[in-house]
Amino acid sequence: MGIRFDFVLLRNQQLNLMEENSNGTNKATGIIIVILVVIVILGGAWYWFSYKPEQEAKEKARQEQLAKAAAKKKREEAAALKKTKYDQLITNADKEFEQEYWETAKSSYAEASSLFPKEQYPKDQLVLVNQKLDEIAVQTNSAGTVETLSSATGRFYVVVSSSIDGDLAMDYGNKMAEEGNSVKIIEPYGSIKFYRVSLGDYDNWDNAIAASTSFSSIDGDAVWVLEY
Repeated sequence: MGIRFDFVLLRNQQLNLMEENSNGTNKATGIIIVILVVIVILGGAWYWFSYKPEQEAKEKARQEQLAKAAAKKKREEAAALKKTKYDQLITNADKEFEQEYWETAKSSYAEASSLFPKEQYPKDQLVLVNQKLDEIAVQTNSAGTVETLSSATGRFYVVVSSSIDGDLAMDYGNKMAEEGNSVKIIEPYGSIKFYRVSLGDYDNWDNAIAASTSFSSIDGDAVWVLEY
């Protein structure tokens, strides 16, 4: 009976000890779980509020640097193309200037100047080209005319040249017109085989004779008056 009681008591003590150990284990496990949860929460907070924003900021900065580098390269390429185009325009304009193609030279210099407004050379060349164009305009405005007569008019002409060659007569006429004269070329008629170059026509003989003294012959012959 005494042995039985001791066994039961021992058994109860073991059960109590096991229960205490179990409670201790559960408590330790709970603490570990709490610690793990805290670690996870802190890790998540660090990731979302520190690491991730930092990485995003770094990536944004990297992308901005790449964009700046790309933009700089693009500007450099555009500047190089612009300079190449400018140099080609100047080369073309200089050739056109030498060949006296004033209008095309003016266009090329103007376009080159628009690319680099601070460059003085195309501006100086434009001044020269415009001077040439103004000179041509003055010459054009002051130039005379050449008129060919193929039928009689009844007027009196001061003849300064007579030629059997129509082209030669026209050359004489153009030359005199460039000097501002009003030229009339009388074509051959009847038995006359010559082209006559006249620098003045009048309504009567006396006026024509009086005016003839102010003209000089082109080919060395005497100036004379022709009624035609």
